[in-house]
Amino acid sequence: ACPHRATQPPLQDGNDPDPYVKTYLLPDPQKTTKRKTKVARKTCNPTYNEMLVYDGIPRGDLEQRELRLSVLSEEGFWENILLGEVAIRLRDLDLAQEKMGWFALGSRGHGTL
Repeated sequence: ACPHRATQPPLQDGNDPDPYVKTYLLPDPQKTTKRKTKVARKTCNPTYNEMLVYDGIPRGDLEQRELRLSVLSEEGFWENILLGEVAIRLRDLDLAQEKMGWFALGSRGHGTL
């Protein structure tokens, strides 16, 4: 059983999710900043170690955006289930330094450092 199931509804079939992470830099009306990890199969504790690179976006522009990070479960060709998401304001981070930290996932809202 998944530890998050106390606060998240179980998947319809009762199985562990097949999670992946999707990110956008918002605002992004053309969705050109979309990034997606590979799917981790049947786990409630996936680990992702991926670098996000956004070439050609000036730092001043980055600092005005937020990183929208969503964790979804791949359940079918068209039906992916949102497990949680967080919005991270990039002006709250030192973009010259690597950032490691924990962000609480919710249905909507901002993360805290």
